[in-house]
Amino acid sequence: MSIPSQKVSSSNKQIYQRLKQAIDLNLRRQIFIAACDDLCLRDCLAARLQAELAAEGADSISRPYPIDYPRFVSLELDVSEPNPWDSIAAWLTQHPLPRNGGSYSRLPGFQILGAEHLTRHSPAVQWSFLSYLRDIEANLQMCESTLLLWVSRPWLSSIEQSAPEFWQWRTGVFEFEGEPTPAKGDFGHSEDFGHSENFGNLRDNGDYGDQLLKYLKSSEESSIPDSPSPIPDSPSPIPDSPSPIPDSPSPIPDSPSPIPDSPSPIPDSEPATTDSKSVELADLVLAAASQELEVEDNPASEDNFLPLQTLQYIALLQEHECCSEALALAYHSLGNYYRDRILGGDSSPQNLTIAIRAIEQVIAYLELDDNSQENQPLTEECARLISQLTQNLTQYAEESHSLPPISDLINDLGTFYWMLSRDRTQQHNAADPVSCLERSIALYLEGLNRTDADSAPQTRVRLNKNLGIASADLARYQDKTENLQQAVAAYQQALLDLDPAAEPQQYAAAQNNLATAYWNLAQDGQPIVYLKSAIAAYTQALCCYSPDREPLNYAGVQNNLGTACWNLAQHEPSELLLVRAIDAYREALKYRTRELVPAAAAATYNNLGTAYWHLGNQFQQKQARTESLQQAITAYEAALDIAGQLDRTQLSFDTWAARNNLGLAHYQLATDLDFGTNKAAQTSHLEAALHHQLQVCAEWGQHLNDKGLTYGDKLNLQAPPNSQAADSRQTALSYIVKTIRAFYSECGLQGQNLALSKVPGDLLPEILRRL
Repeated sequence: MSIPSQKVSSSNKQIYQRLKQAIDLNLRRQIFIAACDDLCLRDCLAARLQAELAAEGADSISRPYPIDYPRFVSLELDVSEPNPWDSIAAWLTQHPLPRNGGSYSRLPGFQILGAEHLTRHSPAVQWSFLSYLRDIEANLQMCESTLLLWVSRPWLSSIEQSAPEFWQWRTGVFEFEGEPTPAKGDFGHSEDFGHSENFGNLRDNGDYGDQLLKYLKSSEESSIPDSPSPIPDSPSPIPDSPSPIPDSPSPIPDSPSPIPDSPSPIPDSEPATTDSKSVELADLVLAAASQELEVEDNPASEDNFLPLQTLQYIALLQEHECCSEALALAYHSLGNYYRDRILGGDSSPQNLTIAIRAIEQVIAYLELDDNSQENQPLTEECARLISQLTQNLTQYAEESHSLPPISDLINDLGTFYWMLSRDRTQQHNAADPVSCLERSIALYLEGLNRTDADSAPQTRVRLNKNLGIASADLARYQDKTENLQQAVAAYQQALLDLDPAAEPQQYAAAQNNLATAYWNLAQDGQPIVYLKSAIAAYTQALCCYSPDREPLNYAGVQNNLGTACWNLAQHEPSELLLVRAIDAYREALKYRTRELVPAAAAATYNNLGTAYWHLGNQFQQKQARTESLQQAITAYEAALDIAGQLDRTQLSFDTWAARNNLGLAHYQLATDLDFGTNKAAQTSHLEAALHHQLQVCAEWGQHLNDKGLTYGDKLNLQAPPNSQAADSRQTALSYIVKTIRAFYSECGLQGQNLALSKVPGDLLPEILRRL
């Protein structure tokens, strides 16, 4: 690894020396985090660290490391699968530890580079990296010497908040300051943009930002209307998973819908003047454009320069003191550019922030008192600029009625804040979800206050539905009951303005959201009342969803209805409710097929097995009980068969718990008093129960092996106290003991020996202790 040339300040030299000295201690399980936003400086420090530590290892008097085996290794993070533990394991596989006097040498230290590239990837990839870091306790064997993780400052904050397990194991954090570097190449050449007729080929000669900000002067105040299509309604929320039930399965509802991605600074809500906000917005746009032009394999295009071109028009309009309606139209054009990006899938906090600031400027200019400019004649230059702006930057006409109603603008602004609240990148200065949701709710309420009897019903529906969604989201953070009740009221108000015959899809979506809010309220109090309301709302939604036109939405509501019926049956035991839940799950599975949506199909099969399990335990008649348990077995087997073809991260339920439940159903059939006459079937079910219980332990062991642990390590490794996997393993061990005792009780000593012969040798000591 060559050492790049880079000037290093005295403060960074001191930090580097402290880091090097800490690594030089060569202690076990040292976890260091180095934060550096200057990639050139980072590369220089990392290369020097590797070179100096390698040289010291080779020259050591005791020579603990052979010259050909490194003391310190640099690894690049694979951003497609950002698992640092796998990278270390792969290196160790390719470079086996040499023997030193008959014993193995110590592991080398490792430094991991490349985490900064994760910000260009999807939220799923970013969260998988944090998930791997959280698994540190399962990978401590990799950390016998030293691990140094290089990150940017935003990622440092993300790790602290979203990977607390890794953060708690840290030995030290070293934060380096950025060094001054020469400016990169310019964007090309352009004419004096202050008087150019053609802005189609706008380029920056290096001082574009200074020139642009120079033109952001105060403008005369006026107002104008405007008109794009408002943001579509936000995705419908769905219920959270109910807590698991000991020794018995419990169903789960659908998983939450996807969330926006990408890190970037967020807006604050402090009041500011129109002028200061203009400067702030210009800074944000310039920073975003600069970042895009610096991205590799992203050639400059006309689309890249459209926001810069719009900023230039805004600067010229302000310089010539044009009317407020022209400025509102220009800011609206800028907001639409980023709005289209967001609707196209690039809902990064940076794009959301710029869109928010642009719409705030539109609203500010719309609300200015235009009396001061009402009788002012339009100058020739101002008229030319407005005409050029209308032709070049926006598809909307200049007429005053072309801007949208202010309630639509406020709705869009509220939705952008709502989207910002769902960012999960946890970067430095990231959005506070509570503040964003409170701001979003306030905007939706303001929008509703600005509607009246003459307003379009669609506007009130949109604002009320979005208010309900934002309130339900806020309930996850604070004042759960109060916010859920506000969500219920908002959805009910939206339904009053909806005609199910004319707008069946919107009506069904609102009923589904209302049912979900009731379902969540039921988890905290008055479950019977709220669950009955949820069932009624889900039923209404199904009346308007067509399985032919919207099969997945229809199936999703059927699944939720089944879960609500099952949940109510836990408070009011009823065979009728369980049968209704089973019917709903079976109807959902007609459209939730393993070919179309395998993960959703597996979840519904798991729920179906749970409902049959509970139904079987309510029946007193032998045949009905046996048939229900056999149906539960069939459903669980289908769920696990589908899940076996998927990655665990795609699933919304615990496959280990499902396999335990499958084993439990077999165990119950085998130990049923009415089943004792058929010894062959009884033995078969006991063997099946033992097989699935042992399979849970085997899959747990494979899970540890996949994380790079050796076969022997998995026996003594204790997972975190709240680990779902550890709970499933302990449950399986308890079931294994019960099953072996059942073998003895039903089949005698020969049956017990048969059962023990199936237990792997590594589990026998633990099983025998429990027996």
